[in-house]
Amino acid sequence: MELWKADLGVPLRYTQIDDSKFYFMLVKGILDHGWYQTNPNLGAPFGAQLYDFPQGADNLNFLMIKVFGLFTSNWAVVTNLFFLLTFPLTGLAAYYALRRLDVSPAPASVCSVLFSLLPYHFYRHESQLLLSAYYSVPLTCYLFVALVTGKPVFAGRTKAGRRWLAHLSGRSVATLATCVVIGSAGLYYAGFALVLLPAATIVAVVGGRGRTALASGAVVCLAVGATLAFNLAPSIVYGAEHGANTAIARTPIESEQLGLRLSNLLLPVQGDRIPGLTKVSVDYAATTSPGYCESCNEALGVVGAGGFLVLCVVGLTALVGVAGVAGAGRLTWQARLRPAALGAAVAFGIGTTGGVSALIAYFVTPDLRGWNRLSLFIAFFSFLAVGTLLDGARRRLRGRAADEVRAGRPTDSASRRLAIGWAAVLIVVLGIGATEETSNFYLVSYSAAAREYDSDQAFGRLIEARLPRGSSVLELPYVPFPEGYHVAGVPTTSTTSFGTSYELLRPYLSTTGLDFSFAAVKGRPADWESALSAKPLNLAVAGAAAAGFSGIYVDPRGYGTDAPRVAQWLRQLLGVAPLVSSLDNAWFVDLRPYAAALDKSASPGAIAALRRATLDPLEATCGPGAAELELTNPGRAPARASFSATLQNGLPGRLPVLITFPGGATERRTVSSSRTTTLQRRLLVPPGTSTVTFQAAATPTVAAGPAVNLVISDSTLTAAAFAPFRSFRTIHGRTPPQTGLVAPSCAVQYEATVPPL
Repeated sequence: MELWKADLGVPLRYTQIDDSKFYFMLVKGILDHGWYQTNPNLGAPFGAQLYDFPQGADNLNFLMIKVFGLFTSNWAVVTNLFFLLTFPLTGLAAYYALRRLDVSPAPASVCSVLFSLLPYHFYRHESQLLLSAYYSVPLTCYLFVALVTGKPVFAGRTKAGRRWLAHLSGRSVATLATCVVIGSAGLYYAGFALVLLPAATIVAVVGGRGRTALASGAVVCLAVGATLAFNLAPSIVYGAEHGANTAIARTPIESEQLGLRLSNLLLPVQGDRIPGLTKVSVDYAATTSPGYCESCNEALGVVGAGGFLVLCVVGLTALVGVAGVAGAGRLTWQARLRPAALGAAVAFGIGTTGGVSALIAYFVTPDLRGWNRLSLFIAFFSFLAVGTLLDGARRRLRGRAADEVRAGRPTDSASRRLAIGWAAVLIVVLGIGATEETSNFYLVSYSAAAREYDSDQAFGRLIEARLPRGSSVLELPYVPFPEGYHVAGVPTTSTTSFGTSYELLRPYLSTTGLDFSFAAVKGRPADWESALSAKPLNLAVAGAAAAGFSGIYVDPRGYGTDAPRVAQWLRQLLGVAPLVSSLDNAWFVDLRPYAAALDKSASPGAIAALRRATLDPLEATCGPGAAELELTNPGRAPARASFSATLQNGLPGRLPVLITFPGGATERRTVSSSRTTTLQRRLLVPPGTSTVTFQAAATPTVAAGPAVNLVISDSTLTAAAFAPFRSFRTIHGRTPPQTGLVAPSCAVQYEATVPPL
């Protein structure tokens, strides 16, 4: 990692292309407000409510962050220290588990170091900070092996007559503490544990371990599940009170896209240091998974891959009964590795693309989509195999030393040769493994991170100097939170790729005491800004002023080539030139002079109506049916509004369409494939939810079967309260730019047929 080049006061990773700023937000929220779930400085003016995120499963990690916060309030320092702590934490947990599984200290030390240095760790880095803290994985693997082999995880009664307290021996307390750690150190790792541990219990019972195995497994699973449920209780209660948030729901297909692949486990590390292997995985990833390839970073490394192949051999020989033929004495090391081979096989069978994970995603829950992360469990079982083989190598070296003593050589000489040989084996394994796993492919540019971070911090101080504490800032362009437009369905382009990141958290991370509009969770009423995304910029600015915002922060990269036009319109509307960051990647404009002029030009009633229309917006979204738009009016009375959308035939030819509006009014349009048709209408939108439906009135001559025909895009529903402000400070004769990125398109599907041949 070349940490001597880094500054711990600057995030080790500070880029646009990943999720690092999301985790910085969580850390800063904990330091500023005590915990992560609510943040009054985000999602202005209502504040961000993050209960829809099941991050409570990371409460142990958050507690560590909280402890670091006792010594410094600098979120960058705390983030860096926590990330660096994940390496020794993971190593110590692996060492503990290996020792409990009877691996001797020296091999356990080597394997635990290699486990903590997996490419997975460097790939996750601070961009997925909490996934880097995978210290609970070895604990789960230890419990898996212990349950399968019948190794006692709970002690029997220690004191007669004390009821259940009599069972609380040191071993029982340690096991329960292990379960609490597993259930508090990451949703994915706890979720995987609740799949692997029941499997281990079933194997133990079927294998004849009896009621003790069943009871032990049941208690372990119950302890992990109860801890996880306790940690997730705030999110569960919030969901029960406010309903499920379908806008952030996962889909089963994501489990297939992020599944585990055998090739990625065994191929070299990306950018491998070994000559000839440097480009193998890079080229493989570019060929098989162009673009984003999370599973391409799950390599076990050369030592781990060797251990995995040994486990494969052990599993195959157990299946064909070789152990029974060759004799138990010669293959005791195989017997020791069978539980690890079983664990690796179960993890792979669950996580592989098209495996059990696909069934879990379809029939149980799609929320655990990143099943490739089960590679960590396979990695630990593989290093358990390596540790066991190293112990075997040590026994053979001891045997040779004993032979030398029996042959008449001095005991001291034989012992010295044994020590040198044993040390050489360990050094070679550790040296090769660590060198090959820690590829330069994962190095980050600390100078680039410092340049962007310093620019943002300096720009944040400029904004703080302009605005009084407690002021609210509107952020543009609108980007849904979380995950931008990535899940919503907008095609990825140079502009919308901005929408998959968390760049609008930058002003929050670089200021204190100011509130920002970004990070209101999509799908909840607090996400009022989503209704502005398809509205012209002049209306968005007027609405923000009426809603009490004091400034506007713009990331021009979100507008792509349209950024100069946005800058021109902001100058015209606000009458002042924006502040520009040193890297020209952020603008700020004071909104207060504009708000004062707006107040003078309109009545208090009109301003109040504009505020209500802005913060409780009417919205037009894709309906649950393929042939409808859903109109939402959060008020208690019908609202007058103007509706607009563009229509286009997705197939060659012309398509007659019948459109039905709320109240029963209809309109007929003929939609072409060569150009778009603009649909505009004034509506009286009833309270609650209503629909605009589309019905294809003809069938084009295309191939038989389902076909996407009518494409509906740029749908907007603008309350009449915006109308008086359309011409305020606008550039006459010029169309203002759109506030944000386009909403996802809706497509009407119907059965297309052709005449018989």
